[in-house]
Amino acid sequence: MARTLLTEQQSDRIVAAQKGIKTNVEWAYHPKEGYAKCQLTVANILGVNLKVYGNVNMEEPTIFSFSLILNNTYRIRGLDVSGSHGNKHTDSNKWRGETHKHKWSDRCREAFAYTPIETILSDDIVQAFNAFCKECNIDFVGEVRSLPPKQLDMRI
Repeated sequence: MARTLLTEQQSDRIVAAQKGIKTNVEWAYHPKEGYAKCQLTVANILGVNLKVYGNVNMEEPTIFSFSLILNNTYRIRGLDVSGSHGNKHTDSNKWRGETHKHKWSDRCREAFAYTPIETILSDDIVQAFNAFCKECNIDFVGEVRSLPPKQLDMRI
């Protein structure tokens, strides 16, 4: 069975709809992966399956991202702080350790990235998460918990 593609108009409608997260951001760290991750269910008036995922590079905690995901498939909005990659579809813009955002588009799907016009967000994870929620119209009433400690291997 073919999967129905999400349109940009539908994505924008989801972002505009009232949404909320009433749980704390709890980080799970798996040393072999090198990242701490979180997953939050987003309640919404549309009744669609929405989650916010977060990833933090534990070697360099100022490199992190947040994504608003529909149906465990569609990244309809994203924030990459200090991220690196290039656009392949619409232009040849590249980011090298720079903050940028992702917006679902009909032409590029989740791959369309851009430098935000507004003031570049801080690399403070709490401020960035709150700004991401605000931009995605998510009422966040929880707490962003501290990253778990990174235990260093001791070789004797």
